[in-house]
Amino acid sequence: MKLDNAIALGKTGAWKEAQVRIRPGNQAQWFVMLRDNHSKSFVFADNDDKPIATEDLNTLVPLIKSLGLSDFTIFL
Repeated sequence: MKLDNAIALGKTGAWKEAQVRIRPGNQAQWFVMLRDNHSKSFVFADNDDKPIATEDLNTLVPLIKSLGLSDFTIFL
């Protein structure tokens, strides 16, 4: 799910949860899975449709908040 689309949907309350998970291709990085109110899952991506992945969990917090979510689950 592209960043701008995910933020727009977040403003309508479309997101049920965010899950932060270890990236399969690089276990030093984290990525975000979003689940909508219909329990459909999406990988959170930038506007070029490249998955957002980072080694620093703190950089994901403001992005998740921009989706209208106040918490998230971390999977190790």
